Amino acid sequence: MDTLKTTVTIGNATEINRLGFGTMRATTGNGIWGDSTDKASAIKVIRKAIEQGVNFIDTADSYGPYTSELVVAEAVQPFKNDVVVATKGGAVKYKPGAIMANGHPYYLRTAIEGSLRRLQREQIEVYFLHRIDPNIPIEESVGALAQFQQEGKIKHIGISNVTVNDLERAQKVAKIDIVQNAFSYKDRRYEDLVQATAAQNIAFVAHTPVAKNDWDETILAKAEKEGISINQLSLSWLLHYSDNVIPIPGTSSEKHLLENMQSVHIQL
Repeated sequence: MDTLKTTVTIGNATEINRLGFGTMRATTGNGIWGDSTDKASAIKVIRKAIEQGVNFIDTADSYGPYTSELVVAEAVQPFKNDVVVATKGGAVKYKPGAIMANGHPYYLRTAIEGSLRRLQREQIEVYFLHRIDPNIPIEESVGALAQFQQEGKIKHIGISNVTVNDLERAQKVAKIDIVQNAFSYKDRRYEDLVQATAAQNIAFVAHTPVAKNDWDETILAKAEKEGISINQLSLSWLLHYSDNVIPIPGTSSEKHLLENMQSVHIQL
C-alpha cells in the first residue's frame, strides 16, 4: 500500500495541503456571471473548507467578473495568514458564459492591481496568467508578471490552460512555480504537461477534477463495494496519480465538501 504525499511545496517556498478548493461556481451566479445566488452559504463553505485543512483557495478576476475575489476576501479574512489565495488575470468575462483572453502587459497591470485591492492583500501568493492571448506572445505576458513579481506584487508566478510548449516559452522569461489545467481520470489531454511539471518540481493544479463516467469497471466495482462516491474516487485517483497534483474541487454544499475531504484517506 502506497503512502500518499499530502502536501506540495510551491517554488520550494510555500507548502500547501494537496486538496484545494475551487471557488468559480460557489461564488458567482449562473454562467459564472454576477453575484453569488447565496453569498452567505459560499462564505460558510469556504470557511468550513479551511477549518477542515484546506489552505489553497483558487479564484480569478473573471469569475463574476470580480465577485468571486470579493467573496473569497471576506471568507478568508479570519484565516488570512494561514491560507494561500491563488487568483488569475488575463481573461475578460464580457457576458454570461463568454470569456476572451487579454494578455497585454498594460491590461495585466490593471488586472493585478484590481485583484490586490479586491483580495485586500499587499502581495498575491499565486498569480496565474489565466489564458494565452493569441495576439500577444506569451513571453510578453509572462514578462509582465515577472515585473510585478520584482515589484513585490506576486510571490509565485503561474500559467493556466497551457501546453508543454507554452511552459517552455514562459520559462525563458520567468520562473514558473505552478501550472493549472483541466485534468481528471476522464480528461488526460495534458498528461504530458503533468509529467513535465512533476519532473521539474512544478506544482500542477487540476481544475475540473471530477470524472463522472468512463471508469475502469474493476475500479468502479471496488468503489461501489466500499461505499466510495464518484467524487471521492476522482479526487483520490488524482492525488495518487502524481505527487505534484493539487485537485481543486468546488462545491456550495458542506455535505459534499466533507465527502471530498475524505478522498485523502482512500486507497485505490
